Amino acid sequence: MRYALKTFIRLQGQAEMAVCMTLVALIVGTILFQIVARFVFNAPVAWMEEMVTIFFILLTLFAAAIAAKEKRHIVVDLFPRGPVSRFLGVVVSILTVITLIVLLAHIGPILKVEFRRSTISLPNNFPIAYYNSIPLIYCFCSIILSTTYDVIFERKDYQEALV
Repeated sequence: MRYALKTFIRLQGQAEMAVCMTLVALIVGTILFQIVARFVFNAPVAWMEEMVTIFFILLTLFAAAIAAKEKRHIVVDLFPRGPVSRFLGVVVSILTVITLIVLLAHIGPILKVEFRRSTISLPNNFPIAYYNSIPLIYCFCSIILSTTYDVIFERKDYQEALV
């Protein structure tokens, strides 16, 4: 079970990294296209800025999930490695999981509103929940899974990335 879960988290992290790389390429490509369209052809595309904003939101969410798996989030080390540091790390991880679960439990009313609102300037408008709340739910679940696995199976003095 432990090996299967670690393999799943590793594959999930690799898929999230591929999504992030694709999103960065899309952001750069979209901005370059907009620059050429605006300054060379004098015909900017109005909906490009909204697409870049959507890509950036998704990139931020998926990068947060990757950072949790790779233990690259911001850490303030007040205590040297040892039992106190390990204990505080477990406490912070448990508080993180509890916070994310509470946030997930209260996302229902937000989803209802976001399914009624849609994008503004895209050629085909769609509910904003598709790029706000639904990816947020996925990323929260990903962080909960990797953090819980880390606390149960991997907590050591020296932390290794799960991915």
